[in-house]
Amino acid sequence: MDEMNKDFNMPFYIFEEITEYIELTAQGYCKTTKWNNIQKLLKLAQINNKLSSKQVNFIIEKYNRE
Repeated sequence: MDEMNKDFNMPFYIFEEITEYIELTAQGYCKTTKWNNIQKLLKLAQINNKLSSKQVNFIIEKYNRE
């Protein structure tokens, strides 16, 4: 079975955006635009070989609050 290393290095700018997104949604704000931007950043990181498609999918499934 192909297991994914969940301790992968996420680019810091994506980490900051996800943290802010989670904080805003925890306060009751709906931030669909912010989430869309995060997804675009994730796809760009994948294109630039900073993240694999498996890692991108994991982050999307784990942190999506929409």
